[in-house]
Amino acid sequence: MLRILLVDDEKFAIQGLISMLDWDRFQGVLAGTASSGEEALTLLETVHPDVIISDIKMGGMNGIELARQVRERMPHIQMILLTAHGEFEYARQAIQYGVINYILKPITRDKLEQLNCLLAQTTEQLLLRQKSYLTVWDDSLKGRLLTALKNGDRDTLDEFFQSPLFAQLMLGNDCNPVGIQLLNYLYQYLSDINLDPQAISYSRSSTMETFLDMSDRQEKMDYIITKYYDLLTSVSLQKNAHTDAITSYALRYIEEHYSDPEFNLSALSYAMHVSLSHLSTVFKQATGVNLSAYVTDLRLEKSRQLLSDMSHTIAEVSLLSGYSDAKYFAKLFKKKTGNTPSEYRNLILQGGLHGN
Repeated sequence: MLRILLVDDEKFAIQGLISMLDWDRFQGVLAGTASSGEEALTLLETVHPDVIISDIKMGGMNGIELARQVRERMPHIQMILLTAHGEFEYARQAIQYGVINYILKPITRDKLEQLNCLLAQTTEQLLLRQKSYLTVWDDSLKGRLLTALKNGDRDTLDEFFQSPLFAQLMLGNDCNPVGIQLLNYLYQYLSDINLDPQAISYSRSSTMETFLDMSDRQEKMDYIITKYYDLLTSVSLQKNAHTDAITSYALRYIEEHYSDPEFNLSALSYAMHVSLSHLSTVFKQATGVNLSAYVTDLRLEKSRQLLSDMSHTIAEVSLLSGYSDAKYFAKLFKKKTGNTPSEYRNLILQGGLHGN
């Protein structure tokens, strides 16, 4: 429902509007009436109007001053001024205070139709704004933003933050709850990647306090955008450092333990305190090589070097390469090189191959 506050120092003018307006047409309800600008201001906090229809010329505070103060206190409220013909040019200065239209008095049937149409359009805009507001609490938007952060997808963030939807949400009456919810999604992501809960809680409190202390809506918008892109950059850098550290440790650990027949990938992930699936994914991303294939290739490369040393038996080469089962080693070696270990050694002896 569109909540209307009527302001005029003439009682009969207010009663006339109440009786003549087509309330059902624009889904309107009378939020209250005031006989002065001062009284109207005192009612704002209690009647919560969406639209104020006010005469421009009243004793005490006039309609233009009322529009200015409403703009400062509750910028989402829309103003319609009723003005006499001689006051029209004077009234135009109120456009800077968010006055959406002027209706010239006297209120004829045509002027009344104009006012009803204007209020119907305002109702449609309000419904669209409410629908946009609900979008912020929709799981699809939350999913899009969290996925963008996870994948380092700047394009998706650009699309949202440059959209009319974001501007409409942040410039409307619900700027603070909308902004808080968008910031909450950031901390949902930080929680999802298992950052320290205490650190998250402290950062969240500081961020929300800073946001709420800001008075300018554009400043609030810029703050949210900066927070998202800062996190995106930080996470990207952390991921790279994380990947480099895990890969470097894995390579060193494999080099030191590949010759142990008890060594396997599960033992590697256990020693590194990470899941095998995560380790495998990170290793592949960093090296372009499958983790299991890397260990196998390293062992076979070492076995080829060992085969050039004739003091080692094939069984010893198998064991020193990390394979306790010599038959399995021979089968794998032939599959990878096309020769059995014995055939490979003979080729070395014949000068057809170098062992390293």
